Amino acid sequence: MKCFKKVITCFGTSFLFHRYVGYAMVALLVEVNSVFLHLRTILRMAGLSHTTFYRVVSLANLSTYVVFRIITLAWMTRWLVLNKESIPLAIYVLGIVAMSIISPMNLVLFYRVLRTDWLRAQHLAKEQ
Repeated sequence: MKCFKKVITCFGTSFLFHRYVGYAMVALLVEVNSVFLHLRTILRMAGLSHTTFYRVVSLANLSTYVVFRIITLAWMTRWLVLNKESIPLAIYVLGIVAMSIISPMNLVLFYRVLRTDWLRAQHLAKEQ
């Protein structure tokens, strides 16, 4: 439900002011990764985390995570900073606060997924 509120706030602001539509559309790129993130979770819940298909999905998840979450959020933060003068203060503050919350959350999630799928698997392979 919290994510839903963030999406409504982001797109509601864009809709209300008829501005920042491109910025809002770039924010939707983050959702491309959600497909692989959720598929990975479903496969883990089904007990298929040792299959080749899971490894492919996991690799696709990490790849799209970097491209569609980390790089996109970094670009969005950069855009906010570079365009500070042309953005109303309230919108700027909303954007900076959102980016300062969402970016660290995404980095922590990336580390957790990387650790679970790849670092732990490599550690287990070395022990055997």
